[in-house]
Amino acid sequence: MNNADASLNLAIWAPTLIGTVFAFCFGACAGSFLNVLVWRLPTGQSVVTPPSRCPICGHRLSWRENLPIIGWLILRGRCKACHAKISIQYPAIELVVALLFAATFLVFYGPLDRGLNGLFQDAASPWWHLQGFERSWPAFVVVVILISGLVAMTLVDAKTMLIPVEIPTVVTIVAFVGWTAQGFLPEARNLRDYLPIPAASWTTGFAAGGMLIGLGVSRWMISTGRLRQSFSDWYDHVKEGDDGSAYPHARREMMVEVAFLLPGLAGAGIACVVAAWIGYTSSEPVCQPMTLLGGSMLGWIVGGGLVWAIRIFGSLAFGREAMGLGDVHLQAAVGAALGWKVALLAFFVAVFIALLWALASVVFRRFSKFFRKEIPFGPHLAAAAILFVVARGPVVSAIDGFYGGVLRLLQHAPGVGQAIDEKPGRSLPAQLAQPRDQR
Repeated sequence: MNNADASLNLAIWAPTLIGTVFAFCFGACAGSFLNVLVWRLPTGQSVVTPPSRCPICGHRLSWRENLPIIGWLILRGRCKACHAKISIQYPAIELVVALLFAATFLVFYGPLDRGLNGLFQDAASPWWHLQGFERSWPAFVVVVILISGLVAMTLVDAKTMLIPVEIPTVVTIVAFVGWTAQGFLPEARNLRDYLPIPAASWTTGFAAGGMLIGLGVSRWMISTGRLRQSFSDWYDHVKEGDDGSAYPHARREMMVEVAFLLPGLAGAGIACVVAAWIGYTSSEPVCQPMTLLGGSMLGWIVGGGLVWAIRIFGSLAFGREAMGLGDVHLQAAVGAALGWKVALLAFFVAVFIALLWALASVVFRRFSKFFRKEIPFGPHLAAAAILFVVARGPVVSAIDGFYGGVLRLLQHAPGVGQAIDEKPGRSLPAQLAQPRDQR
């Protein structure tokens, strides 16, 4: 490579590298806040006050000591006042979140040329690169807030086996507002076919909005005592720390949750009737903010609805709580931020991650305590969603390879192979993960 080529590559990469550094620093600050969130939220403490201080002696940290990653290194892992050891978890979380933010920026905005510059060619939708950060920053904020929320939910869920509903609720609100705001920014060119989340038709958008209003009515009914919360007598039968198998009324409580969903389903039906009555068709709305807001609401419903359906039918089948409501809220937030297609595919990728974790636990549990602790399903859902953000290309290729491998096995099975119409091209799961123009 001559000097001219090196200078050209540097000029091409410079804006992306500068943005990546800023994303890294922003991620480190977000990780510092997540440390506070993970520590205080499960115990009911405020995440705003008091300021950061040593939990042993109460020493208030100075701004230098509070610097993400660097502060821990300055203190050499010990409190300045009482010399108590500071867990390495704090700088580790800050570094992980910083790297995830930086990787997301690289994946979204890295140059798309061939060779070295094409390193991120298939990692994300071309929409991000073609829009540029200045025309896509609301959507970028939605994604990094989702990543922050997923990291926080993973840490809390792994520690307490519970997901505080406040975290996915904030992620969902940011997703609705962020994608709506994104719709008001101009497009660099006609990029409708490249949208990172599937566009919603008028009818779909009306139905999603109607369902959200109906679920809001259900929440109001619970707050006013007209509908009771499911599993309200949980601790009458289950001691703290138990796995929940002693609870005898799981099937009954599923009927309570079905009753909670009925106003939402009624709201969706009424909204569809209203949309037809006022003359809207199934075509996409011209208004870009409504297109993106509808897609975000649909993703919230599909993501949460999938996990909730498995929770209801699994609990009815086995007589015990199949999945936690925290998992429902987590996957709903993923759908709101990334769209319904990613919400669906990420769930099934999470199943494989959980299976790999179970296998690793069997093999390595005798060598490390890390593999001996039971991990709930929430962290697997979070890991799958993050993979779809920072490594969508390899994930889609893996799905495609698995799907093709299953087909080849079936084709060689007696009496089955002739029933399969083998056609070239990408699998259905892989097609769902691609923009419409690439299918």
